[in-house]
Amino acid sequence: MLVLIGIELLETIAKTYANQNANHAKIVMAVAIIAIARKVIILDVEKHSGQSLMGIASIILALSLGYYMIQRKPGAKKFIETDEG
Repeated sequence: MLVLIGIELLETIAKTYANQNANHAKIVMAVAIIAIARKVIILDVEKHSGQSLMGIASIILALSLGYYMIQRKPGAKKFIETDEG
């Protein structure tokens, strides 16, 4: 599993250098998510306190939300049509 994470990390970094128009914030967030995924995979739950595990969970949530917000297109707002008449 660790090898697959390493390959994904190398692929992400290679995409950054290949594409000059790449969103660098998105790349940094992807690398951070890969790093925390590695931490979770090798984590020994019995050695960590509940607060530590909640901290890791909140980091995962924050990174996921940040990645989603960066990935969204700024002009892609959905309008709700109302039937006035």
